[in-house]
Amino acid sequence: MPYRLVETDPPADAVRRLTLVPFLPDGSCAAVPDGHGELRLPAGAVRDGEHWLLDAALRIPLETAGFRPQRVHPFAADGDHLYAWLDGDRYSGRRPHATVELVTGPAAALATRLATAGRPEQARAVRDGARSLRGQDDASWYADAVRLLEPAYLRGETPQAGSGFGGDAAQWRALREMVVDGVYGDGSFLDLGCANGLLLESVVEWAAERGHRLDPYGVDLAPGLVALARRRLPHWADRFEVGNAIGWRPADGRRFGYVHLLLDLVPPTRRAQLVRHARELVAPGGRLLVSHYQATGGTDLTAAEHLRWLGFRVHGSSAGADPQCATTAWLDV
Repeated sequence: MPYRLVETDPPADAVRRLTLVPFLPDGSCAAVPDGHGELRLPAGAVRDGEHWLLDAALRIPLETAGFRPQRVHPFAADGDHLYAWLDGDRYSGRRPHATVELVTGPAAALATRLATAGRPEQARAVRDGARSLRGQDDASWYADAVRLLEPAYLRGETPQAGSGFGGDAAQWRALREMVVDGVYGDGSFLDLGCANGLLLESVVEWAAERGHRLDPYGVDLAPGLVALARRRLPHWADRFEVGNAIGWRPADGRRFGYVHLLLDLVPPTRRAQLVRHARELVAPGGRLLVSHYQATGGTDLTAAEHLRWLGFRVHGSSAGADPQCATTAWLDV
């Protein structure tokens, strides 16, 4: 079957090879130098036993480009060869990965270089991938997030993996406890994007160690993750709800002493809207906590830098053990 544009995921067993078009947080496209002054895209075979989305689409860009994807979106196929764009960043953490000096720039410029290097099919993929990324609407963005994160988290074998974290309990604390630095007293605590509830559970415990009592609530877009949170924490089962962070409001109209969110719960163009909405959920005298995580070696801004760039006044901030990988900033209400 010839190369064609696609709008839906193929069956898991129908993909044997991937070619990937990476995009960095600043919107630039990335390619790998081939050692001869030319460029190529990350590509590779799907191994036996791998799921193309949950396994190969993570492994291949790490091993070939030192690139960690956050989102994966297929846009074209040629038989069992699937083309997808990646939204992510450079990586230098613990997972096996290549050490590569990526070549970055506008997609059109990289497509021209790939065509000149005798790789017209990859040039076409860059152009088509860029159009697909630019044309993605909000509904497709949220669908991408659920279809990738929900099954990945649900198959996690530890509570940390079930919350999207690759380390152990000690590493989890080292890179998440900074959230509690923004807690200054007792109150209700809403976690928007709560996943399996581990962060809520942890924040309640860590705050108690500092003498603060928190009353937890959680919301997540993925129904499977909300169900998991309710199973894990049955004493709080009625505190977890399915909802989209950018529009969710409690049925009883309550507001919370603390509201916590991640910036990547919504498309980048919706981040300011998300912050404004979440701030409306905070009770007077309360605090909005905004966290931002990135892989080791990433080039993205911190939570405080993002908020300032979006036009908000930051009242305080903190960082985890790696001050670039995990940061929290807060806005007082």
